Amino acid sequence: MDLTAIKKYPSQITSAFKRFPLASAMAFFTFIALVTNTEFAQFGNDHFTRLFLWLAIYPIAAMLIALATSLVQESRKSANARPQAIASGTWFLLSIALVAGLPLDDDPFYFGCTVTLVYLIATFAVFLGPFWKQPNENGFWNFLQKNIKSAIIAILVSAILLGALEGFVFGFAELFDTDPGEMIYLYIFYFCASVVVPILYFSGVPSIDECIEEPPALNKFASSTIRFLFVPVLAIGILLFYAYIIKFIVLWDMPDEGTVSAFVSGFIIYLLVLITAMHPMRLSAEQTTEKKLLKIFPAACIPLVFLMSIDVMHIFIQESLSPEIIWVITINIYFYIIIAILLKEKIQHKSRYIAIVFCALFFITTISPLNAHNIADLVEPSKIESELAQQSNTKTTPIEEDTTAKFGSFEADISNSDIISFIIPKGAKEVAILDHYFDKSEFEYRDDTITFRITLSEDDENAADSAKTKSKVYNFFTTKQELNDSLESIASDHAAIGIKELHTSQWSETGRSLRIKGLLFTE
Repeated sequence: MDLTAIKKYPSQITSAFKRFPLASAMAFFTFIALVTNTEFAQFGNDHFTRLFLWLAIYPIAAMLIALATSLVQESRKSANARPQAIASGTWFLLSIALVAGLPLDDDPFYFGCTVTLVYLIATFAVFLGPFWKQPNENGFWNFLQKNIKSAIIAILVSAILLGALEGFVFGFAELFDTDPGEMIYLYIFYFCASVVVPILYFSGVPSIDECIEEPPALNKFASSTIRFLFVPVLAIGILLFYAYIIKFIVLWDMPDEGTVSAFVSGFIIYLLVLITAMHPMRLSAEQTTEKKLLKIFPAACIPLVFLMSIDVMHIFIQESLSPEIIWVITINIYFYIIIAILLKEKIQHKSRYIAIVFCALFFITTISPLNAHNIADLVEPSKIESELAQQSNTKTTPIEEDTTAKFGSFEADISNSDIISFIIPKGAKEVAILDHYFDKSEFEYRDDTITFRITLSEDDENAADSAKTKSKVYNFFTTKQELNDSLESIASDHAAIGIKELHTSQWSETGRSLRIKGLLFTE
């Protein structure tokens, strides 16, 4: 054990308070906020709810903003307190305005997205802000590597301290036959997670000058792991995707909707992390295999992203336009941008632009007037009107007029967001979370009745090895009138659905959509 390193901890912790005073204070305030929310959560009136919500969103973001501002000031050799006051004060006022203006009985989606964007920008600012004026990413890479190490150590030490403190309390209670209550264990966890972890992390944050002056370098273990494990995994993954592309071209067959997009998304994220970790190899004067692969891998992933585009188009054709589909399209566009940035040799700050584009697209698709929800709401009615207009212009025979009258047009949108729990139907033995876009073959409109079915698969231990899975089909029906009355549940003979959200529409004879989110109770 390195006793010298342990002896440095007290001085490092002291220096953390001096180096990041406001961020350290926010760590203690986070602990106070957690305890306050736990103790007074029983008060449910409007003012207390807004206070609890503010205590939930404000402290951690304030800590990140204070840390980022201190690091930027350190990189500029400035002791001016004005930037810290402006940055922290802006978030303080913005957080109050967000909470004060939030309709508590409305969908909190935009509120959550705004808070998430603040957290994203604050986190990116911690790692990118101090090196904004540097000519390359060397300082950023060193800072990122050392911060990961500091965070891991802080979490491990805090976990050990958490176990020791809770063990001490438990032992004391057993020896003296006392009952301190269960809440004390929760508060010890709060303290370790919100105070000990950040302070220990702050104590290990490297100086900006140290990161700038030190040349990026990988140790032998990291180099060997990347060379003989992570790079081969990436190469094999690309080859497997290419084999699937050939199969797709030959058979013109694609798996379940969204499967390809999910795999490609995970693969591109893996590529991005690996290329970031391999930054020192890019700086090597020697023309190594890894350095050549760094130029090949992004270009080799272009067909993969294009395959994702085909999958997205397939989903778009099969389903009605929804916010989820728009977000997937945005992610697909973002991957094209990432590859373009990685392939452009003249771009020295690749991580900076990747982060900026991510925040910009997140803002556009979630918060701005052009967000996914607004686009979906605009396009769907337009699509219905277009279908109806097209059919109204083709009145050459009475048959078409009768067909139009037969299906009409219909749309229902149910949101039971205020329902906290559902009544469990009598005889229900199992419950499952339901979030399903129904295929056109799974539901249909019959005059004023909508019928649909849900198929569940389960293992059959008595079946042969080749057919161990059997399915249960549950049939449901409801009426248009019931949907217009904000239906809360739909029941059948052996199952019931507690509806959280439901959206269905019929805009032509064959054009229809249905999505249900909620709980499925089965016997």
